[in-house]
Amino acid sequence: MDPETGKQRYLTETCLTRAAAAAARVRLVAQVDSGKGLAGNLRFGDAIGLWLASRDERVEAGDLTAGSQRYSRYLADQHVIPVLGAIPLGALARELVPAAEGLYAAIGKCRIRCGGHMDVEHHARGRANTRVLRDLDGHECGKRGRPHECVRASASTLRTVHSVVAGTCRLLYRWGWLAADPSQRIKAPKAPRPDPKAPTAVEVAALVDAAFVRSADWGTIVWLLLVTGARRSEIVRSQLKHVDFDRSLIFIDPTKVRGTSRWLALDPGTMALLESLRDRITGRLAALGLSPTGEEYLYSFKADHAWHGSAGYLSERIKKFGRSVGIDTHTHALRHYAATELIAGGVDIVAVAHRLGHRSPSSTTDIYAAWRPDADRRAAALLASGLTPPAELLSGRPARDRSAEQPRRTAPDLEQRICDMRHRTGWGPRRIKNHLAVEQVSIARSTVWEVLKRHGLNDSSRSSER
Repeated sequence: MDPETGKQRYLTETCLTRAAAAAARVRLVAQVDSGKGLAGNLRFGDAIGLWLASRDERVEAGDLTAGSQRYSRYLADQHVIPVLGAIPLGALARELVPAAEGLYAAIGKCRIRCGGHMDVEHHARGRANTRVLRDLDGHECGKRGRPHECVRASASTLRTVHSVVAGTCRLLYRWGWLAADPSQRIKAPKAPRPDPKAPTAVEVAALVDAAFVRSADWGTIVWLLLVTGARRSEIVRSQLKHVDFDRSLIFIDPTKVRGTSRWLALDPGTMALLESLRDRITGRLAALGLSPTGEEYLYSFKADHAWHGSAGYLSERIKKFGRSVGIDTHTHALRHYAATELIAGGVDIVAVAHRLGHRSPSSTTDIYAAWRPDADRRAAALLASGLTPPAELLSGRPARDRSAEQPRRTAPDLEQRICDMRHRTGWGPRRIKNHLAVEQVSIARSTVWEVLKRHGLNDSSRSSER
């Protein structure tokens, strides 16, 4: 009996044989006796709405970031609800698994699920609106319409879609609306393999120079991202009150991982840049007849710095700075750079994790400890330092001239640059050779291949291009 409507509610299941029907009857009776499986006429789309509402409460409590919630809601509206939303909860155990795996396969082929039937992308009107229209009634094509090319969804996007499905099923199971959690039988997308692509020191120096050419404010923000290793959102929300000019410290307020608030030490050069930025902010406020209060944001396009600038625009601008000097990079790559440089420099892993805002040092080593040739050479020398070869094998033995047996070794700094380029871009020998040729570095494609082979980086799975 439905406690709200007073009507009888029934559990049904379709079976192909009498034996299966008898087993289903026993199972359904057990569900009724336990009070489970009585979700009325609700459908999976309604349940997703309930799950999103429960996450809204977590956002208000500070247990979940608003950005994560917005992205989950976007994927639920664009993919999960249109495909899985019509499944009745009573049929969830039977229909969810194949439907969900079909959804993951479709997104894996094209991130907007075109199904191979879309020639032109039609976008909704509105600034920064990237939603692709499927119902074109009343739509007028504008300059934003463009030919469609299928692009695979990233592994993180697939896992977020799966989290919407699995989270909704877990909620229904906890509430007793399902006798079992069907999402446990879904083949979940694999977690993305950590592959940090950090720029080299030479590339970072060129990037900083390009930012300072644009303006002193831009140069200071890019510099701050590099020396702190903080996340983009953490720097975007930094204010003057977060900088301790007396003790050369900056306070980082976490925007992603709770409990990772931290004070970071800064060098004299960085403090000089921040003091110069403070003076410019003070001058802009004075022109408006205002005085600084400490609430001013370091990164802002407002004359009074009362609100922070767009994080998305920061990322786009850094990409443009990189392209202007021939570097393909992004904001998070600066964080990769900070982590790999600190680890390669021998800084304690706990200190690196603190600076990056990780709860556990294992996250730092698993994700950001990119291999570097110079560190590997130091490791080889350290392991061999405590060993002494037999003297009779070394004394009186003439050195063998191998110049005619193998090609001349490439300069160590060029080898490191080739390996860094492979780590950062995944390029093969031909593209690395062409990129170096643009910079007036002459090297044969076969030599690049030998360098990658010598360092164990010539795996064809990393790049289909040779």
